[in-house]
Amino acid sequence: MPSADVVIRDLEIMAGAVHYRKWIYSQFSPYLGQRIIEVGAGTGNFTELFLDRELVVALDSYLPCIEYLKQKFIHNHNVVPVQMDISDPAITDLDRYAPDTIVCINVLEHVQDDGAALSNMFKILTRGGTLALLVPALPFLYGSIDRLVGHQRRYRKRELAEKLARAGFSVPGIYFMNSIAVPGWLLTGRILKQREESPRQIKFYDTIVVPVLRRMESFIRPPFGLSLVVIAQKERDNE
Repeated sequence: MPSADVVIRDLEIMAGAVHYRKWIYSQFSPYLGQRIIEVGAGTGNFTELFLDRELVVALDSYLPCIEYLKQKFIHNHNVVPVQMDISDPAITDLDRYAPDTIVCINVLEHVQDDGAALSNMFKILTRGGTLALLVPALPFLYGSIDRLVGHQRRYRKRELAEKLARAGFSVPGIYFMNSIAVPGWLLTGRILKQREESPRQIKFYDTIVVPVLRRMESFIRPPFGLSLVVIAQKERDNE
């Protein structure tokens, strides 16, 4: 397991990827309800995009992240930081918040028992609720950076769809995004074996590449990509 310092450092580096974060948010924004549980909120990079909602339960298993979130959102009374592990059966107590949406961005790959995590998320959601999920794709890309930040795996599309179905979800949408980043990740993680994402590289990619790539992929879904985007639903009883 990576240290909390490594995790927070990686999250702080990614905080600079403003265009990339907004691109990810755009994949999920049409499906967001008013009562959100954000799994693996980290340092609040995405939490700050949900502040217009009725409630955001910002969940993380790292106490340093929870302390960070409490300070960052001290004046936002609709944000409730909670320290819990999504694979812990006790997590189902969070159904008391009646969440209509669970957002899980680049978190499931850190969980050893991802099947249990998905099952718990299904139990927490209200009927008709939505799981907005983003995970790293393509197992052959697994390299040094994945290992350093504590990734247990990268996902194949069919494998992920099957795990979601076993947890009880229907999956109306699952697709790749961020296709151009695949060669770069292969180079840095598998060939050069870098030990940290480069802030300079991320800034260049975020500023120059992402706006163009976002437009391209809005017209044509790529056949591969660095990430998988999933919209999954807990169907209503009468459906």
